[in-house]
Amino acid sequence: MSWTLLRGTFHQNRASIFWFSFGLVVYSWMMTWFYPEIGGNQYAELVETMPAEVLAILGGTEVPFASLGGYFQTEYLGLMWMVIVASALIIYSAKAFAGEIADGTMEFLLSQPVSRARLAVTRIAVMVGYSVALAAASFVPIMAFGPKYDIDLPWDTFWALFAFGLLFMLAVGGFTLLLSAIFGGAGEPGAISASVLVVLWIADLVSNFSEAAGFFDPVNLVSYWQPGKIINGDPVDAAAWWLYGAVALLSLAAAVVVFRRRDAA
Repeated sequence: MSWTLLRGTFHQNRASIFWFSFGLVVYSWMMTWFYPEIGGNQYAELVETMPAEVLAILGGTEVPFASLGGYFQTEYLGLMWMVIVASALIIYSAKAFAGEIADGTMEFLLSQPVSRARLAVTRIAVMVGYSVALAAASFVPIMAFGPKYDIDLPWDTFWALFAFGLLFMLAVGGFTLLLSAIFGGAGEPGAISASVLVVLWIADLVSNFSEAAGFFDPVNLVSYWQPGKIINGDPVDAAAWWLYGAVALLSLAAAVVVFRRRDAA
């Protein structure tokens, strides 16, 4: 890994990292602050008036809506959270290799005394750091401001939520980095990654009402994302940890291999 390139990449993406993280901090604080107003049974009565299709879109059907986990999964950590963090990581990862190749700056980087492997590992390190920042912005405010608003999460719950969210982001970012190492422009990796997530989300939505979409269940990153279970103290399916970890690890390793062998001109 190149420390000079690492600092430069973080500096180049500082505005994106700051604004996405800042937005998540504000969003997290607002949902924490709002919980005492409609939490518990009152919130359950509210969501029960919504159509089943809307509830499935917002947070699925696996977590009781009257619970703390149900509230956060529906109002914050469900669909909207996935859209925000996926957008941040797809934007960065799509440009990490393919964007610079298309702009012609990759040739300049490779003309410096840095190997392709070190450059690729550095880009991955920045993506991991970006993911850690987003995870901290997502979950730390709940722990910091929660006690003031009758929310008291155990530390083991916080760390499980942090690790699970981080692993989800690494899976999304790693997959996009692999596509970025394959294609020659930032548009294709971003579009493909976003399209895959939309297809998986639709499959998850359809699976709540029909078995037709069950084909995607074993590899559906979206359907495995159930943060409400962690908040409620329930164990998350071990398959979810393995799937996120495998996608992240294999994609990142493949991205390094592919980038080392491809034409970057």
